[in-house]
Amino acid sequence: MPSKDSKTPGKDDANVVKFNAKDEKQAVKVKNRPGITVSKIVTYVILALLAIVMVFGVFPSFGSRGSSSNIEFGSYDGTPIEFSYGNYFYRQYQRQAQQNKATGDTAAYQIWRGAFESTVFQTAMSKKAGDAGIRVVGETLNKAIIDSGVYNKDGKFDIATYEKASMESKNQVKVQYEESLPVQMVMDDVTSVLSAPAELDYIVQMGDTARSFEYAIFDSSVYPDDLARQYAQANMALFTLIDVSVISLADEATAQSVRASIESGSTTFEDAAKANSRDSFAAEGGRAGTWYLYELQGNFSVPEEVNILYSTAVGQISQVFAAPNGYVLYRVEQAPFLADFEDAEVLADVKAYIGTRDAQVVTAYLEGKAQEFAVIAALAMDFAAAAEEAGVQTVSVEATPVNVGGSNYLAGFAYTDMGGYLNAVANDTEAMKTLYTTPVGEVAAPLAANNAFIVAKVTGESAMDTDMSDYLKLVYPYMAQSQSQQDLIQSIFTSEKLKDNFLITFMENIMGVGASN
Repeated sequence: MPSKDSKTPGKDDANVVKFNAKDEKQAVKVKNRPGITVSKIVTYVILALLAIVMVFGVFPSFGSRGSSSNIEFGSYDGTPIEFSYGNYFYRQYQRQAQQNKATGDTAAYQIWRGAFESTVFQTAMSKKAGDAGIRVVGETLNKAIIDSGVYNKDGKFDIATYEKASMESKNQVKVQYEESLPVQMVMDDVTSVLSAPAELDYIVQMGDTARSFEYAIFDSSVYPDDLARQYAQANMALFTLIDVSVISLADEATAQSVRASIESGSTTFEDAAKANSRDSFAAEGGRAGTWYLYELQGNFSVPEEVNILYSTAVGQISQVFAAPNGYVLYRVEQAPFLADFEDAEVLADVKAYIGTRDAQVVTAYLEGKAQEFAVIAALAMDFAAAAEEAGVQTVSVEATPVNVGGSNYLAGFAYTDMGGYLNAVANDTEAMKTLYTTPVGEVAAPLAANNAFIVAKVTGESAMDTDMSDYLKLVYPYMAQSQSQQDLIQSIFTSEKLKDNFLITFMENIMGVGASN
């Protein structure tokens, strides 16, 4: 939400209010605004609690179970997925660590998780190769090593280079290809499976049902002003505004230190924000403007603490507040004040709040208006003109095939629907049945989508153009092979054969954080 500086009252404004405890019960937790919250530091929330930094490229030091040389992270079909010196997991860890030179908890997780997943895949594929009776004979192994180029000189295999290599390096190369060749053979078998001609014909036929639409949107913006005003007056605390500046920091110790520096006068709030803050307001010295209570509340790990901010004196620095992704300091620039519920922009904000956070309030009204419009639009010569008369927006959607399953081989509403409402129901079988069985030129029954209702008119139907059809026939075999590989990988990692204890094992044995910590 943009700053509401234009609505900031004077010091003597009678609308300045206190935020009472009874009001905060009406407030609801909402999503953080990215401008005020601290930038996300770690990929996984659990790692954000840690302060351990790993040094990569060396054999890891273990936590409470470091007395064992093996660490078991799970199993696949009864075979342990374990880390031990020199084994496949160990080599994958070393490879991942060489590629990822970052340090810190996130990098540690990524390296170990990557090595774990590679080992799971290798284990599963090796089992498949064994079940299929695939074995690597000496001749095949030797040819693969020669073709690898490891011992090449001037682009050709060189006996002298091979003989100079140490026995350890030769064994490493040999083991690498003994492990990888069966896996590669299985993958080659998977990708060599040809798709049936009828399968491609079916895909092309699906593309021949492409339809274009025009739809009108009945969202919370059409909710009557007087009803929105009544809602706001009944939930006044939510729409109480406060003018603040902010400093967002990664950890509590830094936040407390910065606060102490400002309080002692050794630095100003503005300079501290520019030097330390991690949000988008840093360049402006932390100046954030005016915000509704419901917007700010999402920036508190304890939502009720917004009441403390609202009771902070003008010009004062707040206490350090815990935020979902860090810590925040505020300076109150203007005491809390009531929004002007006669203001069109404020009413628009109220309606947007209702539509996204309390949609049931407007559902019945919007559905009724959509049904009324559907009757009118069915008789109107000009759909867009009828929508304009009703005071609602319209969106035009070019020809799109029905694609309930989200097939990669066909376009979908994600590419053609700029409004996003048809895309929101693209996987709803009944909604798609309605849209693709309504006769061309007619208006379909209202559909619920994205906390709103839409009324769509089918404006046309067309077959897949020749160029697209020819292109699909050309690339489909390759796309099908890629899909087969993806399906295989997914089947491994979603299989009941996989026992994934990675996170607990990683936390306890690598990061040294036990269940009792």
